Amino acid sequence: MFDNSIYKKIALILFGVVLVLLVSNIVVKKILEKGEQPKNRSPLSGIEIDKVFNTALKNYGFSENWIIKKKIKNVNDDSLYASYVVKVPKNLPIHLILLELRDLFWDDDVDIKAEETVPNNNTILKLFSQNHLKVAVQFIYDENTIREFGTVSFLVYNFPSEDNEKITELLKTPELFYVVLSPSENSKKLLTTLNKSGKRYAVLLDDNITELDYKLDKKYSDDRLKRSIREIVGTFSNAVFFIIDDKSDLYESDKYKFIENEFRKRNIKIINESKFTLLDANNINVDGKFQDFMLTVQKKDEKVLLVNADEFLSIAKLIPAYRKIGYKFIYPGDIIIKR
Repeated sequence: MFDNSIYKKIALILFGVVLVLLVSNIVVKKILEKGEQPKNRSPLSGIEIDKVFNTALKNYGFSENWIIKKKIKNVNDDSLYASYVVKVPKNLPIHLILLELRDLFWDDDVDIKAEETVPNNNTILKLFSQNHLKVAVQFIYDENTIREFGTVSFLVYNFPSEDNEKITELLKTPELFYVVLSPSENSKKLLTTLNKSGKRYAVLLDDNITELDYKLDKKYSDDRLKRSIREIVGTFSNAVFFIIDDKSDLYESDKYKFIENEFRKRNIKIINESKFTLLDANNINVDGKFQDFMLTVQKKDEKVLLVNADEFLSIAKLIPAYRKIGYKFIYPGDIIIKR
């Protein structure tokens, strides 16, 4: 029998390998996107380099309490301007901060020299311009330093069923989300495409189901409702969960308890739609609405945001910046199932 500590060491090694590959992939992608650096790059003063350095830390959600500025004697234009000791969360690779600096200084005459110390994996960083050392930093991993930001997930409704260009754009988006489908033949046609793309989905039950095979009407008999439920469950058998519009006539009707029990007999949980947050931007200032929403996400929050397909495509470009700060973006099922 292997000792548990051996398994832990193997897991840590594998995690390290994955991390290195991830960082390497990001570096290569950045270089390919930017091409070659400009030949006539402008030198920067110590003040300017210091400002950019602190911007990089802010971009990754560093608290001022983690940044200790050391006193320097005899500061002049050609000498060291600032020196820091910076505490780094254990789950944030220092390599990513260095990559951020490289990106921010791409058009400037700034040399970035970093040396990793052994065995603690801390890093000494030196920023030069015109061969003059301007900023020196000692990055120190600290177990007690934690980026505390909330968790967000996305449910995307009004998924286009016939706009192939938009479907492709949505499915190629690297951000995590579930599609919300209404029981219909158009939704049924999407299932193969979603499965091939590795996308999961949830199913919405409301008053807008019109096709007879799936329709749930408060006026229907129990037997007629059972047929619709069997058709919905059979067709959308891989749904992660089902959602009920708890403002609908269906939910308010006497028949809903029967419907809910029929789903429960099939080990299917139905979640009230009001448990989620609706962005409701009406395609006006979508980015601003999303940024307002993110301000409401506290460090212990786990929120599920309902957005339509167009809204999601608009805000997807904003997500990486929030992830860098420390917000977590996960699948809705990881929140709902835990609850």
